[in-house]
Amino acid sequence: MKIKPIILSGGSGTRLWPLSRDSKPKQFFDIFNEKTNLFEETINRINNPNFSKPIIISNKNQRFNVQKSIINCNAKYDRLLLEDEPKNTAPAFAASTFYCKDEEVLCFLPCDHYIKNNKKFIQGLLKAYKIALNNELVILGLKSKEPNINYGYIKYKKNYIFKDSFEVDSFTEKPKKAKAIRLHKLGALWNSGIVIVRNSYLKSLFNQFNKNLYSLVRKSYLHSRKEMEFIFLDKKGWDRIPSISFDYAILEKEFKKVVVRLDITWSDLGTFESIYKVKKSIGNVKSINTENCFSFSNHKILITNDVKDLNIINTRDITLVSKKGNANAIKELVKKIHKKKNKEILNESESNRPWGSFINLDQGNGYKVKKLHILPGHKISLQKHYKRSEHWVVINGTAFITKGKKQFKLNANQSTFIKKGEVHRIENKSKKDLIMIEVQTGEYLEEDDIKRFKDIYKR
Repeated sequence: MKIKPIILSGGSGTRLWPLSRDSKPKQFFDIFNEKTNLFEETINRINNPNFSKPIIISNKNQRFNVQKSIINCNAKYDRLLLEDEPKNTAPAFAASTFYCKDEEVLCFLPCDHYIKNNKKFIQGLLKAYKIALNNELVILGLKSKEPNINYGYIKYKKNYIFKDSFEVDSFTEKPKKAKAIRLHKLGALWNSGIVIVRNSYLKSLFNQFNKNLYSLVRKSYLHSRKEMEFIFLDKKGWDRIPSISFDYAILEKEFKKVVVRLDITWSDLGTFESIYKVKKSIGNVKSINTENCFSFSNHKILITNDVKDLNIINTRDITLVSKKGNANAIKELVKKIHKKKNKEILNESESNRPWGSFINLDQGNGYKVKKLHILPGHKISLQKHYKRSEHWVVINGTAFITKGKKQFKLNANQSTFIKKGEVHRIENKSKKDLIMIEVQTGEYLEEDDIKRFKDIYKR
């Protein structure tokens, strides 16, 4: 029997803001400027005969990011489950059990990890799979390279179960520096969060140690609904489920756990400092007399001179300069921005949609400029806006336009105007990408000023 991958894709990556945003968290962002992302790397990593088609668990706000990445890597999958809102890892683990056979061995894979040696990583998973067949819960532990306070640690007993496989002694959540130094010296392993377990055994653990949570997840599963390729777990039931990690809900309870030790280059890329250890600078960067700085730019040229110990992040719409070594300060900064409800700062300038994507190019008092990318054979919903007008210009491709009761084509260099309150739609009936510029004008320009009449994506 093959390993059943469960891809976990609900993280927000707030310590990597502004690279990681609400609308496009770090697993969907092209961190290394290589035309791919961590989610796609995870999918590609398990694209081999040892694994069956994965179940992907995300939340409803990320479904178009997931969809686009699946298309990009031409991946096949079993099911795509959507939470109404993130509830940490324990409910996601529990939900997956209802979509798998009891005898299947599940492998829970966070999709935001950087792994350099895929071959050794897969070998470790196969070893864990063989152990899990005997009704053991197995965790992948990484040999610690340094006393890192951003990782959890696993202490293990010295008795071999198999080569490089040991019984877990204890877990330590992200420790303070002094304790991290002690754990590193003792040879404690970094906790990868990757769990391998037979489905029937996982069910028994939930029923033994967290029966109430499991029952609530089951109710959400029983009332789930399918729309297009997505399975939406029931919102009413999901709202009642507590937000809790699998570590707290199950792993740290009293029962035997096994850790498989791996010595590979691994990181959860949770901070700018962790990215710096992989690559010192990324993108359009020129550094002069620069010491111990992580520099990133995917837009304008970034030039650093005579600076040290800084994270310097330059995106299309935001520039961040912060002192290295305090990732939680960025997390707290994002919390403050949330309180002020500044959507433009929290969301990425590029947003994925089922029909393609758009990029916010510019914005000011009473106007917003977007670049629309509409995929072949796709169309936006038939809609209208109450508070804004729109000017459309075709750059590449051919647009089939619905404007009130009229329907017509626009080719490159042609344009049209949609007045406030007018029903409209853009459709790409060709086999080539359609690129357009949209200029919005009006008193209110947020995405929620929309009334949909027909939408093939059922939004």
